[in-house]
Amino acid sequence: MVIYTGGSAAVTYDYETAGSYGTTPSTMTNIFGLNQKVTGFSLSNQQLTFNKLGQVEATKFAYGQQAGSLSVGFVFDDSDSHKIFESLYGTVSGSGSSGTPYKYPANLGEGNAPTTVTSLTTQVQLQTGASNKMVRTLNGCVVNSLSLATSIGEPLNGSVDMTFGKESTAAVGSSGTITQQNDAGYDQSGEPYTFAHGDFKVSNGTSPQSVAEIQECEITFAQNSELLYGLNSNSAVDTYRRTFDITGRFKTAWINSDLIQYVIDQVRGNGQELLDASGGVGIELTFTNGTKSIKLELDGLSIADHNVSGIEPVEPIFEEINWKIKTARISVVTA
Repeated sequence: MVIYTGGSAAVTYDYETAGSYGTTPSTMTNIFGLNQKVTGFSLSNQQLTFNKLGQVEATKFAYGQQAGSLSVGFVFDDSDSHKIFESLYGTVSGSGSSGTPYKYPANLGEGNAPTTVTSLTTQVQLQTGASNKMVRTLNGCVVNSLSLATSIGEPLNGSVDMTFGKESTAAVGSSGTITQQNDAGYDQSGEPYTFAHGDFKVSNGTSPQSVAEIQECEITFAQNSELLYGLNSNSAVDTYRRTFDITGRFKTAWINSDLIQYVIDQVRGNGQELLDASGGVGIELTFTNGTKSIKLELDGLSIADHNVSGIEPVEPIFEEINWKIKTARISVVTA
């Protein structure tokens, strides 16, 4: 009996052509990042059960909507892992240089996120012999949520939760081998970002200031998208997008009353008190490795709640903030 491991597997993806939902791209050259792993993978068909009078056993089955889910964990690097942001913001602008970084979206502010969904096809492969492999092609994948998180001693971890609306054939290839490690479409020279590369800034009302005592932080982008079905097919035929939610949290040493005062002032200001600088940015999170960087600018930030922990003998006291924002922009330099 043969037991296969992750050493025999590969996961790649690429974006589908706009207006051609569920159509396999001509290339499949992107990987999500370093240390990628599939943390959840399922496919289901809506099962309909029919009974008849005179017995208690089921007598017929029929099948309706097909839907699948795929979850992938990975580590962001200073090379091409930023491409997953295209699933949230569509076509990227810029060239990746310091003067013209990649930007998702091009401009910061309300109304700049696309109203349509950018779908992708993901391929999961398993090598089953010297010249044989199983290939599952997941069409019409939609990123429901994309998260970035790090803490002291950790890399910049990413996680993607997707649904997909179409899988027609689980193919068995008779030739070829998996090329995850030397895929020509992905730059394998990238270095992982870690907490030590990070700079977390919070607005004090004028300009964002670095916070050295940050212990952990997390940002989640949720598209709240839905698969769309139609007559004559049990597979999804399209997808649409609902409210774009951007939420997160951070934990830091409790050294002053600034953040709790924002929470108190939100009530006094009839809910309009926002943690922002004069330029509009409430939080700025940057990971820099030499000349390469990922910068997240968060605009229109509202604190959801304020929590304090560690008020006990000889323990450090921390405050944890949960927040939600109106809009964001990610700028990436890879050169």
